[in-house]
Amino acid sequence: MDAIADTAQAALDAARELRPTFRGDLVLPQDPGYDNARRVWNGCIDRRPALIARCRCTEDVVAALGAARARGLEIAVRGGGHSIAGLAVADKAVTIDLSGMAAIRVDPSTRQASVHAGSLLASVDRETQRHGLAVTSGFVSHTGVGGLTLGGGFGWMARKHGLACDNVRSAEVVLADGTVATAGDTDLLWALRGAGSNFGVTTSFEFELHPVGPMVATGTACYALEDGAQVLRALRELADEAADETTWAASIWDADQDTPVPAEHHGKPVVTLTFVHIGDVDEGLRLGRRLHAVASPLAETVGPVTYLDLQCASDGAWPHGVRRYWKSHYLWDLPDAAIEVFLARGNATGKEHPPIIGSLQARGGAISRVGEQATAVGHRGAKFEFLTASNWTDAGEDDARRGLIRTFADAMARYSHGVYVNNLGTEGEDRVRAAYGDEKFTRLVSLKRRYDPDNVFHLNQNIRP
Repeated sequence: MDAIADTAQAALDAARELRPTFRGDLVLPQDPGYDNARRVWNGCIDRRPALIARCRCTEDVVAALGAARARGLEIAVRGGGHSIAGLAVADKAVTIDLSGMAAIRVDPSTRQASVHAGSLLASVDRETQRHGLAVTSGFVSHTGVGGLTLGGGFGWMARKHGLACDNVRSAEVVLADGTVATAGDTDLLWALRGAGSNFGVTTSFEFELHPVGPMVATGTACYALEDGAQVLRALRELADEAADETTWAASIWDADQDTPVPAEHHGKPVVTLTFVHIGDVDEGLRLGRRLHAVASPLAETVGPVTYLDLQCASDGAWPHGVRRYWKSHYLWDLPDAAIEVFLARGNATGKEHPPIIGSLQARGGAISRVGEQATAVGHRGAKFEFLTASNWTDAGEDDARRGLIRTFADAMARYSHGVYVNNLGTEGEDRVRAAYGDEKFTRLVSLKRRYDPDNVFHLNQNIRP
């Protein structure tokens, strides 16, 4: 109790110190808005920070960081609060909440955008599309720009224009000692492009933009499980031959009443094959023929959509507040043995259908043409990202759901090498190292010693100095 009381008093003292000049809001556990302020995307996360500093400007960030450090309080950083591990909040810590720092300024003449780190992807897409431009972002529009970009940032544009972090030209960062630095063509920028949460609080980015939209082409077909192996072998070939403008993906799940397949397939596994083409729309629509060439689909949709609609199309499947868990690996090939495991979802007998999904997303293109040591992002040569996930509402299902996910992920691990750091849960230092590889991890440790020798920023996928 004494430790808890000491932490509470330290947080109260920090808030009193900050209030005279702090432009944002300071939220303590006794304040009416506290429970809403500490809530994050993953409903499994239920943590109680000692203080939430909802910053409005870089000066607020500097002040909150200094007040927390002076009192020995741990520091978490929140952008969109979208990490599966809930890294934006921690018990008895100070959360530096950037969600109030969401200004976006687009310069169409230079095709650049200044984006504050608390912005959500939907806002960036909306502002850039006013000028027919965009930057690579993720697949769920209520994700925060900061966390996505600092871990890499994969999306539908990545095969053509690189990861989100590849399009960062400079960034403003509050370092552990309170210094405000501009990272541009420096070791710090190298580290921010893939491991950025370890090196400071990034408050804004300067992004390079690219012409995209307003219309793009997309298509999805659903197939019966018995055609799954044929579909995934086709995915392997389609990904190899795809233009940079095209991204292919496949998934498996149990069809429900909202899945557009005949009713007799509800409750049964279905395999999907999806393409998105961000180039010429007519050229992209012709890819729809490939969906029929693979196998006879149970259902399909092919057509033009706005880029903005594409970017929020998955939002409904990934809502806030639902309990969820996932695990991920990079695959450097998709052998038939991996296809068999994928279709069984890790169940050796293949006779049961666990309530989890599996997905395979093709990478390559511009991602792989950036040198492996050019940024902190790891494993640019991977061909696919594998992810297995589940969501539910009953806390009593937590252990069972996580166990199913781990079984599936462990079964796919024998065909994998490396992992996307943004998809890591709480998995330990070995998995963080695996996200970068030994050579890159060693360089990151060295830079951590330079920029954050006391490991102030450790409530993340941590690289210890």
